[in-house]
Amino acid sequence: MLSERTAERVARNQSTFRVANERIERRAEALRDDFDVVPFICECPDRACTSVTRLSLVDYEMVRSRGEWFLVVPDHEVCVVDGVPIAAPVRRYPGFSVMQKIGDARVEAERLDPRQ
Repeated sequence: MLSERTAERVARNQSTFRVANERIERRAEALRDDFDVVPFICECPDRACTSVTRLSLVDYEMVRSRGEWFLVVPDHEVCVVDGVPIAAPVRRYPGFSVMQKIGDARVEAERLDPRQ
């Protein structure tokens, strides 16, 4: 079982990227006519990840429609921390995947969702 402390750490880490992506989205909306797709930061649990993917604002809103969902770049779908799965794929697209937190990590992700 994933410890509550680890679940919180993972959720907080991904929440940091989610908040940054929310800022990116707001800025892109202000400039909407200039962009078909917008660069968003990978929200995988790897603290050293600096990967970026491009999504339409409609696709980003689909990801953000649920507090336990987050986006990752391809090949970042395996989300295991301390040997315990913390997420599972919901949908895979050519440039990104939608992941869903599970267990304690899901509870923390929903609690930290800036849209709630």
